[in-house]
Amino acid sequence: MPLFDLLAAFRWWAVLLLLGTVTFPLTRSLFRVLPDKGYAFTKMVGLLCITFIFWLLTSLGFLRNDLGGILLAFLSLVGIASLVYLKDIRDDASTEKLSTWIRNNWRHVLIIEFIFLAIFAAWVAIRAQNPAIVATEKPMDFAFLNASSRSPSMPPIDPWLSGFAISYYYFGYLMTSVIARLAAVPEALAFNLGIAWLVAGTALGAFGVIYNLIRADVSRRFRHAILAGLVAAIAIPMAGNLEIILEIGYANGIGGESLWSWLDVRDLNAKSSINEVPRYRTSQWWWWRSSRVIHEYHLSGRAEEGLEPIAEFPSFSFILGDLHPHVLSLPFSFLALAVAQTWWMLSDHPSFDLRTLFQKKGLRKQLKTWPAGGSLLFIFTALLLGAISFLNTWDVLIYLFLILGAFVLARWRDAGEFRAQAFNQAIPTTIGLILMAVIFYLPFYLGFRSQAGAPFLLPMSMMPTRLVHYLIIFGMPLVAITILLGTLIYLNLKNSTKDSRISSLKAGAGAAFGLIIGLFLLMLLLGWLIAMSPEGSIRVSQLLNELGLAAELPENANQSGLLLTWATAAIMELAPKFLQARLAGPFLILFLSLSFGIVIYLLTWFFQSSGKATEANNGSPLRSIRSGSLPFVLLLVGTAMLLSIGPEFVYLRDNFGQRLNTIFKFYYQTWVILGVAAIYGLSFLLSRFRKIGQVTIALYGILLLFSLLFPYFSATSRAIEYRGPIESEDRLPATLDGLDYLKQREPDEYDAIMWLRNQVEGSPVIVESTGGQYSPFGRVAASTGLPTILGWAGHEYQWRGNTPEPAIREPIVRTIYGASNWVETEELLNEYDVS
Repeated sequence: MPLFDLLAAFRWWAVLLLLGTVTFPLTRSLFRVLPDKGYAFTKMVGLLCITFIFWLLTSLGFLRNDLGGILLAFLSLVGIASLVYLKDIRDDASTEKLSTWIRNNWRHVLIIEFIFLAIFAAWVAIRAQNPAIVATEKPMDFAFLNASSRSPSMPPIDPWLSGFAISYYYFGYLMTSVIARLAAVPEALAFNLGIAWLVAGTALGAFGVIYNLIRADVSRRFRHAILAGLVAAIAIPMAGNLEIILEIGYANGIGGESLWSWLDVRDLNAKSSINEVPRYRTSQWWWWRSSRVIHEYHLSGRAEEGLEPIAEFPSFSFILGDLHPHVLSLPFSFLALAVAQTWWMLSDHPSFDLRTLFQKKGLRKQLKTWPAGGSLLFIFTALLLGAISFLNTWDVLIYLFLILGAFVLARWRDAGEFRAQAFNQAIPTTIGLILMAVIFYLPFYLGFRSQAGAPFLLPMSMMPTRLVHYLIIFGMPLVAITILLGTLIYLNLKNSTKDSRISSLKAGAGAAFGLIIGLFLLMLLLGWLIAMSPEGSIRVSQLLNELGLAAELPENANQSGLLLTWATAAIMELAPKFLQARLAGPFLILFLSLSFGIVIYLLTWFFQSSGKATEANNGSPLRSIRSGSLPFVLLLVGTAMLLSIGPEFVYLRDNFGQRLNTIFKFYYQTWVILGVAAIYGLSFLLSRFRKIGQVTIALYGILLLFSLLFPYFSATSRAIEYRGPIESEDRLPATLDGLDYLKQREPDEYDAIMWLRNQVEGSPVIVESTGGQYSPFGRVAASTGLPTILGWAGHEYQWRGNTPEPAIREPIVRTIYGASNWVETEELLNEYDVS
């Protein structure tokens, strides 16, 4: 790897270290109840805060989008952190000085910094094997990164639609650009260093969450928490799903045709054959199949072609190398989990009460009752939720749910029984967090347009996901979680009274059955509402025709008012088909709903008043369990079950018309949440049920070792794809330069792009020919950040919804290139301000 690239990587690491260091006083105040005081999250907090300050002041016109503006934002961050530290010292004489804390915790600090540096360096080396910014959506990501650096103000210009600003959640690209400019790293290298930082940041976040969960429990040793954190730092961001086992078995002729046909993973569902070189040792994109495990079928039995659900996981994303929002937000998912754990561990919460909020001076009275640091935590929680919405909008409701769930759960724990007061306080607290988050990021929301629209939810009119496919994706964490839940049920049967068990069973069974029935009724209701709309009635009619059902759509239904009657008849026809499909493949839905019911069953047992009495009578370990991390982890498990079962009944509407994006976004966060819950579960079982814990660790460890074959073989495959065979004399050198492939293959075009990058000031409009999505068209705009008249039209529709602009511009670009009359061409160039 060239020395220039190595120095760029060093500067990148140094900038993140600096941001984390100056932010630690703020982080320590926010996470004062966590065992590590939030040290593992300092880099995330620092990057979030400096980017927010810079973005907001630039959006309001106080700063320019340049290095000077970033440095002023950095100085502001240093000032805020210093003020928070001085306030803590002044308000509480027992507050430990930073130097004292570091002296007492130097081993922990070194371990965290070593983990980050080691994983960052390892992934820098991996990215150098195939750094090319080409294929899939890398050109789009590169376009947004360049635009974030080049645009004079916020929001950044859209490189693929001149005259318009980016209508997308671009906060992660701006974060990457901020690091790049502070580290003096060009965007072509920043793209790949950004991936390396995200891997290391995700690993560090996983380590921090697990460490704090385990250390928060009574009598958990430092070494125990460190080892579990190290497992999390490897398993969650780097391990693959269990499809790699199938890939290896299939390529080596293991298993009969009936087995592969039953598993029905596309490309692996025929008779296996042994090749001289297994596919997983070649440069083919065999690893792509690991993110498309679910083989989707329509209700009619027809296989879905092209719009199959996406089930990505972090390791796949890092190997693919797209700098996409769901990847850019990963470290901040763990920061949100740390915030949720903080809300859970607090015995005194910053909250509002509906009964007094609207009384005279009610708000002022409530603010005065907030605990020390409560206002800072509340503000940061809103800041983080807004940032998650700005990073990857799909995730914000998930982490809002977790934070508020932790709030309600803590109130339930403290009261010893479930009380409506928790909701009385949770509702206005939710409103306050949402309002504050919207105010913080108001410039983004004012300019944001989306493909989402009413109705925002659609019924899932496909065959349900098979349990075996779900287990291929999540089997590794589910081994630990299933054993954990089973062991806790045994603990309940051993340490509870009959009345306590019956009460808990009623709550759990009601939650499980209520979840299934509620989602099924919601699916029918949504189908009925959609069937009553002109557009939706056509789709419902097509589905009826495919299934051979009789409810025909009258030609004049809209005009004659018959649509309501027809919609009701159509849903009555479809309801048995929906039910029949779920009864034909019920196992995943039953597993998810049963797991959710068990979570409610256990939480009810932990926190009910009779549970306290039982504990006092027989000396059971409920007190330490109730006050430790386990109830919070059960909240994580329940949330993951909800995320997984939801897409079996409904999905979020987008331009695809299928649930592929809903599965994608929900399963991605499910991977994170289940991964955390599983590793905590291993620690819990080992410490309290040693033999069960050892067996569970052995099973999990075997699956983890197999899963780690995925990054090994896929990274090797990607290296061969770009650099050539290992034994080749003409093998390309390793580099972090994402445009090096262009230099090697099209040197003249590379020189032209570099001239535009280095010589052209500002953001003048260029024009280049247009083509389809995922094509090489629009690559000059993508590589320079200079706006062109039109890039990938299909993506513009995804970002903006039903805008007419791409359709208008596409023939105009063709006219510019094809018109024989220069006057006409010149008029069009002037109209679109092409320089």
